[in-house]
Amino acid sequence: MKKIYLFIIAFLIITYSRVSAQEQLDPLKENIDYTIDNLGDGHLQISRTFNASQWDNYKKIYGANAADLLKREMERGLPKAYLQNFSYKEDEMNRTFTLSFDALGFAKINDNGQWQIDVGLKNPDVTKISDRNYAMTASYNSNGSLLQDLIKLNIPDGAGNITQDKNAFGKPIFTYELTPGNKKFSYIFLVLGILLIAAAAVAYLKPDLLKINRQKKPVKYPFQAVTAATPPVTPEQGQSPAQASNSSQS
Repeated sequence: MKKIYLFIIAFLIITYSRVSAQEQLDPLKENIDYTIDNLGDGHLQISRTFNASQWDNYKKIYGANAADLLKREMERGLPKAYLQNFSYKEDEMNRTFTLSFDALGFAKINDNGQWQIDVGLKNPDVTKISDRNYAMTASYNSNGSLLQDLIKLNIPDGAGNITQDKNAFGKPIFTYELTPGNKKFSYIFLVLGILLIAAAAVAYLKPDLLKINRQKKPVKYPFQAVTAATPPVTPEQGQSPAQASNSSQS
């Protein structure tokens, strides 16, 4: 009888160990998207998918304060950027959450005058999708959980001389060249430049078009002196005009 009890206990222990090991080996999947604009600011979206036990642990640890706690984690993980516009959503059915935010100053200008992006993932497998899009994968242990990361990096349009390297800790570094600016303002400056060139051409070819004909107008003074007119001399009756003139002079 004792052997049967011992066999049941051993079977339960082995089964529990296998289930626990399976749960520990089941990775927590994390997807991260980095989208960088031409000013070096980044828009980040992070999503994590859990199994049943992982989701229960997550809800026990984070609970109703998940948004605030994750925000603090992101601020500690990205101390050189200014984070804003946080948005947090949960999908209970699929045991998934999605966190998105803006990271101002995510890309920095290095000593060589190039834009530089530092990815905080050690020794990932990097795949080049296109000239400005890269994917990185890595698996590692974090706080007793196995994480499986998939990171997508989207470098802004117009970037050139894109290079990939690693720092001393094996973390990826991407550098590229791009003149900061805004597309709308660039278009406005282009239009203004064309208008100025057209005006200069008109002024050179037809300078008379820019001349303004002004008619000279008499100057009126506010206190102009008026000379009184001498009244004409009328001849008296019976005198000739010559006699009237002589009599007036006398």
